[in-house]
Amino acid sequence: MQAKLAFQGHVHSSDDGCDWSSKFIVVNKLGHPHRQQDVVREADCPEQTQTRRSPELTDPDTCYGCCHQLDFSTSVVLCIALNKSAAGKAYRCFKEQLVTKAYLALVRGHVKSSRMTIDYAIGKNTTEGMTHMMCIEGTHSCENPKPCQSGLIVLEYGTYDGDPVTKILLKPLTPLTDRTHQLRVHCNSIGHPIVGDFTYSLNKDCAPYRMVLHAYFMRIPVEAEPIEVTAGDPFMTSIDPKWVPE
Repeated sequence: MQAKLAFQGHVHSSDDGCDWSSKFIVVNKLGHPHRQQDVVREADCPEQTQTRRSPELTDPDTCYGCCHQLDFSTSVVLCIALNKSAAGKAYRCFKEQLVTKAYLALVRGHVKSSRMTIDYAIGKNTTEGMTHMMCIEGTHSCENPKPCQSGLIVLEYGTYDGDPVTKILLKPLTPLTDRTHQLRVHCNSIGHPIVGDFTYSLNKDCAPYRMVLHAYFMRIPVEAEPIEVTAGDPFMTSIDPKWVPE
């Protein structure tokens, strides 16, 4: 699965899904296996992973900085700044809600509406043993819920390992903020949890090899060097034969 990247100016590419300019590296971060999917080890951090994958791009004197947050278990196109100035410009785009992101996912069951807006405020779950999770407003022990919306479009129906699923396109809607675990919580709230979401299934959905959520498109309108990147659909029968479209 190769990432397709657009920069203004000269772009370098490698064979392992990595592109870079003088200011940014964009890498295709793989999704982590489902078990303990939200527990991060230093060796699994994007910078460490990229060092192992492309040591020729590693400079011990360069301070690399991720320009945005991401779920550990989500496969994603990840932007890494090569200097403080570039990091600051990219960060401002996120802070001012100028960034466009879109995700692909498989969710449990067949979603009836072809498109919808999921509109639930999300807060931190303060229940003992669940403090690493988020929840929708109205849930017992939901702390400081904040408004957010997610757009959902049905792409196709099928089965995963024999069970009915729907392939969908998801997008956090602006100008509302992209909350922690927003898409996972919103899908779960409408009765269609993301396939392989070990955390929000309360450790029950453990058969899939990973959580089936992928950030496939991102546009960061950085001044003088806008970034637009697409990583192809990894949820195809040729890649995972358990997914069978109708």
